[in-house]
Amino acid sequence: MSSNQWVDKVNRDQLVQVCKQLVSIPSVSGDEFEVMQFVKSWLADRDIAYIETANDPQRPNIIATIGDANAGPIIAMNGHLDVVPVSDASSWESDPFEGVVRNGRLYGRGAADMKSSVGVMLTMLDMFRNASLQGALSVHVVSDEERGANFGTKHVVAEIEAGNIPRPDFTIVGEGSGFKIRIAERGGLGVKVHFKGRASHTAVARVTGINALAKAAKGILALEHHLETFHPAVGHPVLSVNGIQAGIADNVVPGEAMIDIDRRTVPGETVESIIGDIRAKLDAVAATDPDFIYELEYDPERYTVANMTSADSPLVVAFQESLRELDREPEFFVEWAGITDARLYRGIGIDTVIMGAAGENEHGANEYIEINDIETQARIYAATISRLLGV
Repeated sequence: MSSNQWVDKVNRDQLVQVCKQLVSIPSVSGDEFEVMQFVKSWLADRDIAYIETANDPQRPNIIATIGDANAGPIIAMNGHLDVVPVSDASSWESDPFEGVVRNGRLYGRGAADMKSSVGVMLTMLDMFRNASLQGALSVHVVSDEERGANFGTKHVVAEIEAGNIPRPDFTIVGEGSGFKIRIAERGGLGVKVHFKGRASHTAVARVTGINALAKAAKGILALEHHLETFHPAVGHPVLSVNGIQAGIADNVVPGEAMIDIDRRTVPGETVESIIGDIRAKLDAVAATDPDFIYELEYDPERYTVANMTSADSPLVVAFQESLRELDREPEFFVEWAGITDARLYRGIGIDTVIMGAAGENEHGANEYIEINDIETQARIYAATISRLLGV
């Protein structure tokens, strides 16, 4: 069959039904068990083989596969079913865990982030399950993305490395990209800067005191600037001072102060280059102020490396061709490039692309996604899968 024929097989009613069902099952991070039971039942009803893998039985991950891995490449689709809590229920126009269709939109917690994408992935398995695939198609339905992925994709990737889950040749992560092809994401490093002063009574602040908070302010002004480096896949790096601690009483000049830096990185940057840049800016302040004393604290083991998939990857090319087929001009996503589970697949050398519909009000009240966009995502996936698996 041609890719156009597979695109035309996308069933809008089935998509809406499964997405509504997923949204209607509360699954705040740490409480994913029930929604995963639904996924298992949904797969079993269609005779789609799956395995369950977990390092906490209450927080399982489901790996479902169709096709023949010996006949060609393995394509994995990754999506998480955990959601953030609802903190503002009174601001919702409908029950956040009901899955309400209104004015062509699906409303509910997780509708945009990212239960609708998982719904698309499940329907792809159903649609292609009787096709003569030249390869295999899997879905990795995971827990724990919102809280760090230790029970979710990190566990799945470890199982791939251990040989317990078939290693994909390509992975599609269904986070929202507005149908742009996202091939990269920034990395990150947390840095604390400790400033040393001399505590004193306020009455002698200008005599014996050295105000560490004032030194921290100088440091912040030196660091908080737009970073000019530009990477075409992820944009600019970012340095943001997001926290400060100082002072023990309103009549004591603070002798110590500390700021928290979140430094987001682009491909090519290293821990050494990041720390070197921070030191250079702070040392420039110290050169003009002999009382400007600081120490840096950071853990290289907690550094998340900026990562990317080559624009020449067969997965990227397949998405470009599929978008053109659907009368969309392919674009790469560079708007903000935060951290997703895609980094974990790239981290073990698997070409990975993020592709999905962009909903509205993620993590907020009245979260929703356009049903037309869910259908468009399914059509893009159908065209891409058919290209890569030869049907």
